[in-house]
Amino acid sequence: MSNIKVLVIGLDGATWDVIIPFVKQGKLPTFKKLLKGSSCGILKSTLPPVTVPAWPSFATGKNPAKLGIYNFLIVDNKTGKVRIVRSTDIKSKKIWNYLSFYGKKSIILNHPVTYPPEKISGIMVSGMLTPPGSNDYAHPPEILEELEKLGYIIEPDPEIVRTKWDTEEFISELIKTIRKRTDTVVHLMKTYPWDFFFVLFRATDVVQHKHFQNKKEKLLEVYSEIDRSIDILLKSVPKETVVILMSDHGFCELTRYFNITKWLYEMGYVKLKKKEISPQNSRVSILTRLGITQNSILRVLRKLHLDWIRKYLPVSLKSKLPQSSVEIDLKESLVYPGILFTGASQYLSINREKIRSEEEYEKLRNELILKLSSLKDPETGELVVEAIYKKEEIYSGPYLSDAPDIIFLLKKGYGLTTFLDLSAPFFENIYSPFGTHHVDGIFLVYGPGIKEGYKIKPAEIIDVAPTILHIFNLPIPNDMDGRVLMEIFEEDSEFAKREPKYVDPSYYEKKQEDEKLKKAIKNLKLKGKI
Repeated sequence: MSNIKVLVIGLDGATWDVIIPFVKQGKLPTFKKLLKGSSCGILKSTLPPVTVPAWPSFATGKNPAKLGIYNFLIVDNKTGKVRIVRSTDIKSKKIWNYLSFYGKKSIILNHPVTYPPEKISGIMVSGMLTPPGSNDYAHPPEILEELEKLGYIIEPDPEIVRTKWDTEEFISELIKTIRKRTDTVVHLMKTYPWDFFFVLFRATDVVQHKHFQNKKEKLLEVYSEIDRSIDILLKSVPKETVVILMSDHGFCELTRYFNITKWLYEMGYVKLKKKEISPQNSRVSILTRLGITQNSILRVLRKLHLDWIRKYLPVSLKSKLPQSSVEIDLKESLVYPGILFTGASQYLSINREKIRSEEEYEKLRNELILKLSSLKDPETGELVVEAIYKKEEIYSGPYLSDAPDIIFLLKKGYGLTTFLDLSAPFFENIYSPFGTHHVDGIFLVYGPGIKEGYKIKPAEIIDVAPTILHIFNLPIPNDMDGRVLMEIFEEDSEFAKREPKYVDPSYYEKKQEDEKLKKAIKNLKLKGKI
């Protein structure tokens, strides 16, 4: 199969918990066809199961400690400033880099953390985290004009997503984005040569964050549009194409919040800043003393089942209300939660400046793990933490020291909030339709040499990259953490008959240097100097 191609269709946050019920109702015909003729199952995400680091782990086949990124943000160790993660922060080669070394062309469309775009052999159009208004989001640059003519949209309008999520305009915006992206994929497929094509549809994640629990018809509208798009793409690729459908994580309902920051404060791990009253903050001080904050108002609205009202509050009013009545003192705190709210998963970082020895550090980690592992919801009496790890138990690599010290995952139905409001309880109900991330994503492989109707045991997101390299019969760097999913291949297929080939990472480094030398010699010959 020297002419084999691979198409990866990423469906951000897609879950079998939504797809299978709709298929049984006869609603998603393309998914139904693919489920019958493919190898499929659960794809385990990274921990925490968040878009970043999950998609970079897919692209590299490596865990976050080999990439140097753990979430959407990077903290500059020299300045202490926080910024959005960029493609240059990922300290590893990706699938498309390895393919380029062998002269294979890739088209990468909307993969997160690809801004600024790499100069790959093929086309790269950056995705999520591309700065708004950027005009340098594609390689080669001349492709931008084509994208603009096609009406390509990197992300749905953030203002519509933020303020109109409970309207038809929200669903219309998502469907428009899906259709424009599908048109772009078909155009690029027909216009340019490619061996590997990746495209990500983020609408599944966006709609589930807003409507996972109550309005299934809104989920169906988006999934039906995705179903139609997949059908169009399947009809646009050659028959020798292996098609992979996958998600970076799954989704689950969100019915209870656990306030991790309040818990850390009550346990004595978090310290608060002492605020001075000045003319500039006197209004805020009066409001906070009265207990009037954005968080306290939201809590009252939730209890009255009226939290939907907050989207209609004018920005001018919100800006006058303090977010919380207190502020964490990071320098004096012993432990603090992650910078970002991450749904049902979270990480804890220990302030090493307050720790005198490794023994004290280990004692503190063990203490935190024991307390969180035994944490019960007072309303149900049930334990709430599903899994909890020390960083070295799930991560390994040269950037392990940058990893959070403890990572934990709550049971289905629970979400985390990190805003500290001293009047808030540890646990409270959520009266909203929102969903949150879960570790179980989807994985489906369809095409020549792939078993049909085969249910695989749960795979990991880091398994996809080495599996793709094996399909292309290319050597796999032995520093990849994932494995080749040999069980998906038909026994008499070429893929099953040959063993995966592993090489030292330096193999590709040498190949890159050889290619540079060949190009340099070619240029010298063209100039008549050789």
